[in-house]
Amino acid sequence: MSLIFLRQLTMLRHIPRLPNKTTTLNLTKILAEKGFEVTQRTTQRDLKALSSILPGLQVDDEKDYPGWSWSKETKLKDIPTMDGNMALTFQLVDHFLKEIFPPSVIGQLKPYFDSAENILTAIDNQGYSHWQEKVRILPRTQPLIPATIEENVISIIYEALFKGLQIRARYRPRYGDEAEYDLHPLGLIFRESVVYLVATIWDYHDPRHLALHRFKHCELLDKNVTIQDGFDLDKYLAAGSFEYGENENETIKLKALFFDHAGHHLLETPLSLDQKSSELNDGQLQIEATVKNSAQLSWWLMGFGDGVEVLAPKELREEFEEIAENLLEIYQG
Repeated sequence: MSLIFLRQLTMLRHIPRLPNKTTTLNLTKILAEKGFEVTQRTTQRDLKALSSILPGLQVDDEKDYPGWSWSKETKLKDIPTMDGNMALTFQLVDHFLKEIFPPSVIGQLKPYFDSAENILTAIDNQGYSHWQEKVRILPRTQPLIPATIEENVISIIYEALFKGLQIRARYRPRYGDEAEYDLHPLGLIFRESVVYLVATIWDYHDPRHLALHRFKHCELLDKNVTIQDGFDLDKYLAAGSFEYGENENETIKLKALFFDHAGHHLLETPLSLDQKSSELNDGQLQIEATVKNSAQLSWWLMGFGDGVEVLAPKELREEFEEIAENLLEIYQG
């Protein structure tokens, strides 16, 4: 992409319609903020040249600060361009989503990512062209390669969700034979490297979740989705789906002792607004906080290994005692 062309498109997007107007000085400042190295004289030349081929682009007769604008009669359309800031955002999204979404989803955004890369390459600006050397995204869990999803599957499911239509699909469960279902799509859940469709099957009322990479074929049906009264995606998750659920009314008073500075990040990023902390000897930290009682909490605590001791509540401590006993039996068995 020509840098001059990109600069001129960016400039045209920032010219208002009458009765508002802007100046060459203001446009030059905007272009500089977008990463273009340009003088006010260059902006003047560009405007003069463009006004000769764009009838709606006009300048008033103000001598010292001529004002540029589009005439009221001009039928303006959005100019499909991307400035440096927007291109940088797309590049960040590209790098971040690659760790979360499957390739078939990322593939639908590839033209935008490619355009962003071309623009950042065209803009000769140290701040933009070397950003990848200055940014890193560190996952807190073990990275997994995303499951492969059939390209037509994801596109049809997206369309069904947006239009509120049913789909007919061939699905292979983890255990069992492949079968054909008529599904009422209700939502999508992205869980680390796997994407799930939440849907009801045929005329049954209970929602199920099905992994998209296990779909073998999908077709859109000319039938509207039937949504059961009271269905809510958040409530579906809270009810215990994905072993991730939590009773939104059930909280516990967690009391835990962290060893060897394992939990010191909680002093800056607390578990709750009522968190209380006590720094003890030898890098130990005692934390008390009101948290939701969920499987996610247990997984998070287990991630510390022997760097944490659950002191309360009693039920959670007993759960960890049982886990410790089972591990001891496995490793010493």
